[in-house]
Amino acid sequence: MAHRGPRMVTLVLALATTVACLLTLFAAAAGAVTLPAGFEQTTILPGVAKPQDIAIAPNGRVFVAEKSGLIRTFDNLDDTTPTLFGDLRTKVHNYGARGLLSIVTDPGFPAKPYVYVFYTLDAPIGGTPPVYGGSSSFDSCAKATGGLDENCIVGSRISRLTVSGETMSSEQVLVEDYCQQYAAHAAGGLAFGADGNLYASGGDGSTSAFWDYGQTGTPANPCGDPGGSSPTPPTSEAGRLRSQDLRTTGDPTGLDGTLIRINPSTGAAASGNPLAGPDANAKRILAYGFRDASRIAVRPGT
Repeated sequence: MAHRGPRMVTLVLALATTVACLLTLFAAAAGAVTLPAGFEQTTILPGVAKPQDIAIAPNGRVFVAEKSGLIRTFDNLDDTTPTLFGDLRTKVHNYGARGLLSIVTDPGFPAKPYVYVFYTLDAPIGGTPPVYGGSSSFDSCAKATGGLDENCIVGSRISRLTVSGETMSSEQVLVEDYCQQYAAHAAGGLAFGADGNLYASGGDGSTSAFWDYGQTGTPANPCGDPGGSSPTPPTSEAGRLRSQDLRTTGDPTGLDGTLIRINPSTGAAASGNPLAGPDANAKRILAYGFRDASRIAVRPGT
């Protein structure tokens, strides 16, 4: 179940539909397509591979995030020659639902020359990437203990990239959290609100294949969630129960399965968030209990 603070946050958490719409934008004319009367198909922004998200800056400049960790930029939607803006492949774990998942531009762009990204880190939280992959475009969990997905533990990052000309000049990590055991239900939704704050949503990092409460892994409960090395429901907060971590205050709060609102300059909790106290993550949270909130959109006009 989800908890909402005293402020109304009019947001829509979108899932696979968003991805499908974006991929349609980039669909190449690979074969004959029969369209209904009155419709026509036009390919835009060529030269990208497995695009996950697109950001159009206020001045019309376009940034495309590829799942592998590559970011390409176009002058506008009519530009047919992309420029490689940044290469995050060494830091990004591109496997299953993991990868470079979201990108947005600063509302004040280009006066505020920043692009924000949300990606799966190729390392556990606090680790140094790459742990499982490398600099190629495709990764796996072959280097995990036993080569098993259940031991392929990673985190996620929300970062601010500084734009210098046509390329990225630096990365500032705003948030590094979201422990994920399985390559599904990843963290990855970004959007700016009209209040100028950055909103982000994430999944529970669990599996959809079985009732996961942290009983798998070598050792079990490898994210170290409440429940110990022999987690047992209902006291365990591992696996798909990870998204309810805010319900207990005796341990540091994780961000899996949450909706957060942060200051885009620092990554700290935005002013006016409902929760207070010493826990930096708890103060970031607006709502929790989400299973697979890997996409986010703001309702227009709010």
